[in-house]
Amino acid sequence: MPNQAITKTDEMQHAAMWLIGPDMPGLLRLGARFVAEHNGNIDKDIADKFGEKAVVFMSVTAEPPDISQMGKDIDRLKKASRCGVVFQPMREPTVPGGFKEDLYGFDIVTDDAVGIIAELTGLVADFGMMVVGHTGERRVIPGPVPKVQGGQKYVVMLPFEFDHIGFTNALTALVKKHNGIMKTPLRTVPGLLWWW
Repeated sequence: MPNQAITKTDEMQHAAMWLIGPDMPGLLRLGARFVAEHNGNIDKDIADKFGEKAVVFMSVTAEPPDISQMGKDIDRLKKASRCGVVFQPMREPTVPGGFKEDLYGFDIVTDDAVGIIAELTGLVADFGMMVVGHTGERRVIPGPVPKVQGGQKYVVMLPFEFDHIGFTNALTALVKKHNGIMKTPLRTVPGLLWWW
């Protein structure tokens, strides 16, 4: 029987799982049941549809023997889902040399523009930051003249030598250039490397 709550985080292992293939009702449920049957917990999941294809990503936590068993049983999930399935056990995250242990995050919303993610990730790289997590989404805002906006959330690690004011000024200028707002300025975020 699956664990009702996972509390022994020091004894847990993480894994990443992707299902990529034809979309069907219950695809996310198949992945979730597979994880639950192996006493696992889903820390994060993303499901998206592209035409007739779907992509499901799950970040999974379980005890090491259960992670190992998931890997051995993955063909069963492939057969049930008719998808290509990739299952990758992970090691505990580490803090690279020269970086602070705390995680930082910022959240912006701007008009959508070609290359805006490349622009933002370029800015992050120019300031020596390491991206730990990124999510972005485009939305059409209805109205007399529909508007397309993009929201982006970044979680990063900062180098020990970091120009906080310079980065804030550069990010503010980039956001203004794209008629946006900074919903959350760069600040520390709680949590572990795996949960953001």
